[in-house]
Amino acid sequence: MPMYGREEIENLTKVIESGTFCDKAGGFMDQFRGDFAAALGAKHAITGATAMLLMQAIPGAIGAGAGDEIICDPVVQFHGIACLHTNVIPVWADVRPDNFLMDPDSVEERITPRTKAIWVTHLAGFAAEVDRLRDIADRHGIYLLEDCAHALFAEYKGRPLGRWGHIGTFSFNMGKQLPTGEGGMAITDDDYLAAELNKRIIFGESPEVLSSNYRMTEFQAAVGVAQLKKVPGYLEQYGEGRRLLDGVVNECEWLDARYQLPDSVVAPYFWSCLFHGERKNIDYGVFKAALRHSGARFGTGFLQVPAYMYAIFRNPNAYGNTGCPYNCHLYSGDVDWQPGHCPVAEDVIPRIVLTSNMVPVEQAAEAAKALRTAIELTEAGEVEPLAYSDVEQRLLQVVKDEGPLEPTEVIRILDDRGWEHFHEHGMRTNMENLRDRYPLKLSHAGPRKFAYHDLSA
Repeated sequence: MPMYGREEIENLTKVIESGTFCDKAGGFMDQFRGDFAAALGAKHAITGATAMLLMQAIPGAIGAGAGDEIICDPVVQFHGIACLHTNVIPVWADVRPDNFLMDPDSVEERITPRTKAIWVTHLAGFAAEVDRLRDIADRHGIYLLEDCAHALFAEYKGRPLGRWGHIGTFSFNMGKQLPTGEGGMAITDDDYLAAELNKRIIFGESPEVLSSNYRMTEFQAAVGVAQLKKVPGYLEQYGEGRRLLDGVVNECEWLDARYQLPDSVVAPYFWSCLFHGERKNIDYGVFKAALRHSGARFGTGFLQVPAYMYAIFRNPNAYGNTGCPYNCHLYSGDVDWQPGHCPVAEDVIPRIVLTSNMVPVEQAAEAAKALRTAIELTEAGEVEPLAYSDVEQRLLQVVKDEGPLEPTEVIRILDDRGWEHFHEHGMRTNMENLRDRYPLKLSHAGPRKFAYHDLSA
């Protein structure tokens, strides 16, 4: 729902007219860093080309490397990927069953002498228990890192998320609350950490440490300066949409609204609830089919399984199938992530029902209406359980054999085989619909491509 207009155009024009598109004294990058730090009350704000690149630089900035561990959230994969980039072992802590955010009790159980940090996700703008997590980090002399990619201006106990930990990161890609195309920001109140992170995101002639060019441009910053002012207005509208959707769930005995910690402020990102059909003998497959029949654009199951059950983490193939970093001679731990490692996450993730919350109120109202219709269809037993159609089975097989593939590539293959012809939009819709299926599913694999996964293995 982001709105772009005169201020963004004027700022971008100034960048073009300046003839300098990179970071410069007194430019939009300086303004964006200053405005962002002020908005969150942080001492330092550090721009990056993406939040993911900033996260890849953070383990080195805190002194983590081969043989070390960082405790991560199993509902998302980003921190685990960042760890692998620096030879750090991601260790997965379980989540709470009511809001699927990191459980401090599980974190405490996972700490070892090798632990360097706790990396918590404020998934979809809801605050995790960062007061308890910070206390754990301080008692053990380790770092608390916050992923606030979905949580700009969210708060807990009067403090903005991102400022409870030693470093907080924010994402500005087009799917985020402050969209600049791509981009990210890290905040910290620690002078040493700010200096160490900066060393790793700008490659000098003779760098002090292993670093790269993870820099933002003046173009992104010019848009960010304007968008930062608009985010509170966006969040107000998203909040109205969230209330409409929660209102429908509160009327249903077998769906639970997501739990919000007391004394917290949510920054709506995607809306979600939890399916508990067993309470009323409701078949999940029937509800999934009813969602499709109602025209509702809802996904189910999020990533379907915790991150550690995906091949990228289960198989130590980050460095050319050498077994690193799990079997590094510097690592004294044991990696054995079998089903049951995080039982709450394994139970909760498939139950997640979600849709975008970053839409106009009118669109959220339509989604709420469609959700109510899906509930009524489910309870009336008027739909058959969702199953893989012949078309979906063919798409899955093609991507399994040939993928990752773009929709247009799948269309060409189907045409070559004399099967049903699709237009690009229809094919993309079919492939998107397979992202929330289990056990066979597709996932995004690059700008336009989709990859195949068999999660039953």
